Amino acid sequence: MKLFFVAGEASGDRHAADLIQALTQKNPSLQVTALGGPKMQAAGATLIYDLTSDAVVGLVEVIRHLPKFHRIFNHAIRTIEADRPDAVVLVDYPGFNLRFAKEMKRRGIKVIYYISPQIWAWGKERLSTIRDTVDLMLVFFPFEEEMYKKEGVPALWVGHPLLDQVKVTQSAEEALAPFGGTTDQQPIALLPGSRSGEIRTLLPILKATAEQMAKALGNVRFFVMQAPGIPTSVYQEILGSSQANVTLVPQWDDNILSACRLGIVASGTSTLECALLGLPMVIVYKTNPITWWLGKRLVKLPYIGLVNILAGKHLIPECLQNEATPDRIASQAARILKSESEIYQLKEGLRSIKEGLGQPGAPTRAAQSILALLK
Repeated sequence: MKLFFVAGEASGDRHAADLIQALTQKNPSLQVTALGGPKMQAAGATLIYDLTSDAVVGLVEVIRHLPKFHRIFNHAIRTIEADRPDAVVLVDYPGFNLRFAKEMKRRGIKVIYYISPQIWAWGKERLSTIRDTVDLMLVFFPFEEEMYKKEGVPALWVGHPLLDQVKVTQSAEEALAPFGGTTDQQPIALLPGSRSGEIRTLLPILKATAEQMAKALGNVRFFVMQAPGIPTSVYQEILGSSQANVTLVPQWDDNILSACRLGIVASGTSTLECALLGLPMVIVYKTNPITWWLGKRLVKLPYIGLVNILAGKHLIPECLQNEATPDRIASQAARILKSESEIYQLKEGLRSIKEGLGQPGAPTRAAQSILALLK
């Protein structure tokens, strides 16, 4: 059996790698070719291009890279025509993947989608494409299965793979000790995203926020998680002159996050990972003004944070675009830190979100569904 995977971002690379491992455990002779990232390659996929190295977000940013994406797209099509797979598995990345799905349908190749495009946020304009091209939609949230089935799209809720991935194996003291940290210092996580553009935009804001909080609160310690594929130098050139006590952690570390009292987190998958760890947070985001202007006219929800979308309310404060300033972020963070009752309420809300995500084992259930469809 041959499968072709497409994942274009670090989180998709991680989820796709787990799915590839689950598939090969059930079918050791499986051959996987992919546009993806290093985690998929480590899981056994033959990588024809590292698409995660070119991850960008926003319409303006995508337009700048269109010629390159066009070449990658055509290269993948030629690879598939030369060695036809039994199916393609598309992971999130809808701008690229829905167009790719159309090309696969024209060639009579089955299309499986893992991690649904967020049509519940962006409107249902893409539903007709999904209905016409996708043979099986594997979704992470129960409301997505119901929504797709009402629209005539074969869908199955498999649960969320983060339930398998997010693990705490150390006490707070053990996690902080290698970095010279203690729980008495009020550890705070700064998570500026996983893409280079996001980091260059948000990390200077978070650095200034940390400096303001250090001046106002005194005994605080900040931890920045280094994203996969982003050079240390990117972080060092921004953080090198920080007047706050900021430590760069060389990889994502659930133990450190679990030890923190608060997170200041870029909107995205990281907010859900923090939610699963019960970490109160402030959600931040800032992008190109044109991208933001267009997005505000397309997004159908009153908030953008995935945690708030799942909660169905403004559970977590959001500081977005013009409000993503050090003053406002520091004010929101300090307000939470000073209120034990608010911290308790946030933790309870995050616990409810976790309980609604189902049980661990999403990659295994997804693998079973894919193999059953192809059989």
